[in-house]
Amino acid sequence: MSGTAYRHAVGAFVAWAVFVAQSPVIYAGLLVYAWSTAGDPGGPLALPAICFSLACLGVALVPLLFVPAAWIGEVAARNGRLSVKLPVAIAVAAVLATIYVTGTAALTEGSIAVGTLVVCLGGVGAVLCPTAAYVVVAHRKLKASSV
Repeated sequence: MSGTAYRHAVGAFVAWAVFVAQSPVIYAGLLVYAWSTAGDPGGPLALPAICFSLACLGVALVPLLFVPAAWIGEVAARNGRLSVKLPVAIAVAAVLATIYVTGTAALTEGSIAVGTLVVCLGGVGAVLCPTAAYVVVAHRKLKASSV
């Protein structure tokens, strides 16, 4: 495996792990929402179910969102500066997340409602940390291999 493929594979794994590690925060948000709307807070398996669901979703998002965002960030920063790679990759990830969430909402609801905007913002928020982790890890691996 080449050095470039290795560092991107490590970055992709870190992005997936960070995405799954966000599940307790997402669970807490859903729990507060359920309590505030007098909804069902779930049962004892709610947190493990969310962790498993996000792990499966993360497997799909790695090649569809995190890898393209990081690669575009790397191409945009030809000089190799992290200060250029990171904002470009985060912007690309935000756009891709919005496209995927809006597309899913259109396919499942039939119309794009106001609630979709909130879900899009949530989707963008959920991919920012994993994308940043991917870019930083891949960048550090590149710097470490060049020393």
